[in-house]
Amino acid sequence: MCTFLLIEVKKRRTIIMKATKALVAAGLAVMLGAGTASAQDGKIGLGYQGIFAGDILSGVSARYWFDKNWGAELNVFYGTVGAEIDDVEIGNADLLLGTAKIVYAPVVKPNSKFYVGLEGGLGSVGGDVVPDDVDLTIWTLSPLMGVEYSFSDIPELGLNFEVGYKFHNIDIETPGSDFNVNIDGTFVSLGAHYYL
Repeated sequence: MCTFLLIEVKKRRTIIMKATKALVAAGLAVMLGAGTASAQDGKIGLGYQGIFAGDILSGVSARYWFDKNWGAELNVFYGTVGAEIDDVEIGNADLLLGTAKIVYAPVVKPNSKFYVGLEGGLGSVGGDVVPDDVDLTIWTLSPLMGVEYSFSDIPELGLNFEVGYKFHNIDIETPGSDFNVNIDGTFVSLGAHYYL
């Protein structure tokens, strides 16, 4: 009789252990796989944003989702270019550009958001190739669309891809004259943000 009871207790313990493991596994699967796009709502994401097609420019970025549909982003881009004439270096030109972006996501899936938005920015060009009496300022405006992806295993990480059309205006002020140069075109940018 004791042997029979021991066997029954072991069988029930095994069933309870298997059921517990199944419940724990199901709970982990739900926690890791469920709606990670909403894991970023109400959190600030810090990271990188870079323009790869159209212009090549990289910068630091901060992105914030107010709720599951509305977000905003601030970017600071800095670049420097060396200028040469006949293999003789004549100096460097520096570009500093700050942009702000507002986005709306009409499509929100468990691991992605499709969004449309508008970005605007102001910047300046300086360096030793730009004379002191010349003022070079830049403004940009761009409608865009993009996607932000996240992974169920790493919900804090958001990777984004954007495409849009940039309107660039470069205002060159010299003593006695003022020039405006427009550079417009399609751009593609990539970014990564870690949400705190």
